[in-house]
Amino acid sequence: MEMVTVKINDSAIECAEGNSILEVADSAGIYIPRLCYHPDLPSAKDVIWAESIYQDETKIISEKSGEKTGDGAHCNLCLVDIDGNAEPVNACITSVEDGMVIRTDTSDVSKLRKQALSKILAGHPHSCLTCAQKEGCSRTDCSSNVPVEERCCRLLGQCELEKVSDFIGIPGDTPKYIPKQYPVIKDDPLFDRDYNLCIGCLRCVRACTDLRKADVMGAIWKDDRIWVGTKNAAGLKEAECRFCGACVEVCPTGALLDKEAIPAVRRDAPLPCVGTCPAGIDIPHYLKLIALGRYSEALAVIKSSVPFPGILGYVCFHPCETNCRRGEVDQAVAICDLKRFVADKVPIEELGSDHKHPDSGKKIAIIGSGPAGLTAAYYLGLLGHQVDIFDNAEKPGGMLRHAIPDYRLPPEILDRELEALKNMGINFNMNSRIGVELGIPELKSRGYDSILVAAGTSASKALEIENYDLEGVYLGLDFLKSAKLSRKPELSGDVVVIGGGNVAIDAAMTALRLGADKVRLICLESSDEMPAHDWEIAQAEEEGVTINPSWGPKRFIAIDNKLAGIELRNCTKVFDERGAFNPQYDENELSEIPADYVIVTIGQETDRKLMSHLDSQAGSTGDRFKADDNFTTNIDCLFVAGDLVRGPSSVVEAIADGRRVADVIDKYLGGSGLADDIPDLAGLDDPALKSDESINRPRQNANIAEPSIRKSNFNLISKTFDEQIAKHEAQRCLQCHLRQLINPITLPPEHWLILNQENVESVPRIEGVFQLLDADKKVIRITGAMDLRESLKECLANPGEAKYYIWEEDPMYTKRESELIQQHLQKHGELPGDGMGDDLDDLF
Repeated sequence: MEMVTVKINDSAIECAEGNSILEVADSAGIYIPRLCYHPDLPSAKDVIWAESIYQDETKIISEKSGEKTGDGAHCNLCLVDIDGNAEPVNACITSVEDGMVIRTDTSDVSKLRKQALSKILAGHPHSCLTCAQKEGCSRTDCSSNVPVEERCCRLLGQCELEKVSDFIGIPGDTPKYIPKQYPVIKDDPLFDRDYNLCIGCLRCVRACTDLRKADVMGAIWKDDRIWVGTKNAAGLKEAECRFCGACVEVCPTGALLDKEAIPAVRRDAPLPCVGTCPAGIDIPHYLKLIALGRYSEALAVIKSSVPFPGILGYVCFHPCETNCRRGEVDQAVAICDLKRFVADKVPIEELGSDHKHPDSGKKIAIIGSGPAGLTAAYYLGLLGHQVDIFDNAEKPGGMLRHAIPDYRLPPEILDRELEALKNMGINFNMNSRIGVELGIPELKSRGYDSILVAAGTSASKALEIENYDLEGVYLGLDFLKSAKLSRKPELSGDVVVIGGGNVAIDAAMTALRLGADKVRLICLESSDEMPAHDWEIAQAEEEGVTINPSWGPKRFIAIDNKLAGIELRNCTKVFDERGAFNPQYDENELSEIPADYVIVTIGQETDRKLMSHLDSQAGSTGDRFKADDNFTTNIDCLFVAGDLVRGPSSVVEAIADGRRVADVIDKYLGGSGLADDIPDLAGLDDPALKSDESINRPRQNANIAEPSIRKSNFNLISKTFDEQIAKHEAQRCLQCHLRQLINPITLPPEHWLILNQENVESVPRIEGVFQLLDADKKVIRITGAMDLRESLKECLANPGEAKYYIWEEDPMYTKRESELIQQHLQKHGELPGDGMGDDLDDLF
């Protein structure tokens, strides 16, 4: 590529020939205003006029169609002067040439930009942009009584058009905005459209047509102006919108906005689905790979975050699907079922062996072989440490093996995934009698460099009411363990399950499979408050389990010292005003139900012998263990993680804890911790959407066995997707991550100054107000002063967190200080941070 030299505002710049003036200026840090230009999009002049577009239900016919928009589509805010040219040129479409001399700041250019801006604002609400009180304004109560339709939208303070207008300066003769009452559409999924705020920059059309190749948005020319809308139908779904969000991302105004109540896609934050996943799995990429039939790569993406994709594919409660943006369009993508599909589809040997670091010479003991302990063992083993697992049980797996019924997690799936640990050389010491014959002192004496306790909550809490010790009253986890081990106890007659969580649902469904004639579940919570997942409750009810919410047991009824029933009382409230568990009852509303067997599932706790031992070593809180955010305790080398710390939780949360504590332990032992083992995803993020991925494709659900058949055995309730269904379902992903890859626009330079000696010396010694900002450009102090320079010098001598500042002259500086603080409070919901030791609360 041939290089040339140009001069912009007297600065010589070497650049690639063929680049636009705007691109070269941006690379040199010289700002040129723009609105129609976007770095990822072709020029506005190359858009093809559509024959017609829809704005809501109104179809608007174009006066031109099939031809390019031409130069008339430019915003003309990027005009610059070139020596030797009679007229200014658009910097966004003019290529640099060797020796070119460019001026961006001439009076002629400034005048033409103001004229172009005035023309844009004449068709856009702008009263707020010229209001002296706009900073921090709520837009609801207007002191100037500006009509609502003439006010700015909720982007005020963050709007690109606003920032560009501030930079150029709004001309005083800008025409008053006259509301046109164009459609405002709020009944589509995910996005709101307000055509009153559209400035015709055509970014959305180019993003949809050229970047995404979706061709849903279009533009027409009519009545001497640009109109933008959907091309094929009024509603977004009917128009085959893919809901990728590219149009919203590039819109410089509030014409296209994410709905406020729905988690949006942000460049600097995890995607809604990924952010909700406790393990932070890269969901969009593994779904994309499944859609492409690249299953080994999809599984590698999952395994870069979790070691047991198969287990999670069967038992994860998939919070990611709750926040899946596709769910706002119709139904969420079946993310968990797709994880299960790819884990079942790809043979273990096809992935190859996990890359293990050289032997570190360190030994680690892990107490507990549940998901947290197994995960920590996997990653610590990968990091080159010798890992020994100790557990009271006969086989590893914790609740995965001993409590989750086979109809949800077959034991062969667990065994398949534990092979990786055995192949890695991790030692399993089962039947270890932890807390009885083996404890912390014994492990330390064996030379372990670190000890992790991840024993979980493997015991059920008892319900100690009258006759609780009758034969036929079982504790939930004991009951499930017995059913897993021996398919016992054999049941008949009426079975009552007490509790409203997922363990209660599993106990009820297991009771049916062990021969119960009728199963009734009673819980304190109302139907809406039940902690069990909705889909598990639905499965239980399909099988015939009767659920009686808002009832609690008062006593077990005995006849001839044998369980005969339960006396219930109505529960009017489960939690108090502070959110603490504090059930209230109506003792005047009682009921009795028959019961031949009762299964109590009111909560879980850590084995009491183990807790007693740990309490004697390091202290505990009730049935939980004391640990800080880094899983450390008051004993050097002793770490705790999983349910032992957080209380009963999900499998995926325990796995996430296991990975995090492995990272902490490795760093404690002198290692560098876990690196992000991200597979090569080169070429996967094509911004163009595929034409076969229709938005009007319903969710594919796994085949579910008929309730009348499945409740008689412990076979899997749901089948794994077949390949064709999996591909179709993966194609339903909206690929929200592509929106994060859109390059940000260049905004006008901020007017904050670096807090240093040279800048402070340039401040005049006058009355006024200054604001200090930290490294993140967050205001931490607003102060009025009689002498701005001297006050800023004092700040410079003791800056605290302050890195930047801005000042303004105002003889009534005390009043102005209060105004700025009030505006900050309205805008941010809090007072400025106390970076310099002042107490702003005294002002209010």
